[in-house]
Amino acid sequence: MKLTMTHEKVKDYEINGDTMAIVPFINVKGAVCSEVYEREAVILVEKKPFRIIKDNCLYYGGSYDGKKEAARINMGKMCFAPIMIDSKLDLYFFPIQSPRNDTCIWLAQPHIRRIDRTGHKRASVIFSNGMDLPIANTRASLVGKLHRAAQYRSVLVNRTNDRERERERERDRDPVLT
Repeated sequence: MKLTMTHEKVKDYEINGDTMAIVPFINVKGAVCSEVYEREAVILVEKKPFRIIKDNCLYYGGSYDGKKEAARINMGKMCFAPIMIDSKLDLYFFPIQSPRNDTCIWLAQPHIRRIDRTGHKRASVIFSNGMDLPIANTRASLVGKLHRAAQYRSVLVNRTNDRERERERERDRDPVLT
């Protein structure tokens, strides 16, 4: 799939269902910025990846620290916890290293098709649109983080589905509600 490079720089970015990855880069002035990979475009954002994640947590109704704590409560203590930015929009991201590190890449769990080993401590993330993103990390490390994010997503989706089913059963039993 051919990606269209958006050359216009933007100051803010709203994570959405097309967002697949947020990758840091250094601009010509030496500042850390982000390339946001979407299904059909790459958008340049004048913010660090971690700032984009934190701002979007707030935009969708919670703090980054609160969402990180929720992941740890539901999944146990872990390094580099996945973050549920918005469950209804299926926005689940995970960092490949410490989020506070300016070189940290954030990946959207629902968009990852597979992860291939490409060399010693090198892997390539293959997204749902066929795009691949080379990453300096081992395949095993990335797969472990991907599986934790998928498990966390599954826990939250199942919990939501269980509550919906219980509400439906209660409606069926209560003649006033029907």
